[in-house]
Amino acid sequence: MADKRRSPIQSAPFLDLRIGGLRVTIKSVPYRLLALITAVGGSVGGATWLGR
Repeated sequence: MADKRRSPIQSAPFLDLRIGGLRVTIKSVPYRLLALITAVGGSVGGATWLGR
């Protein structure tokens, strides 16, 4: 019989960055933020490239 008090299985984080005493952990991919950064970067890059 399974014990109901066991903790759920934790999945590995998407990104675990450790630099010295600083630790940054991202548990899931922020798709909306990535899409926004890509759209803005593409617009700025296109305007810069075509504005020459």
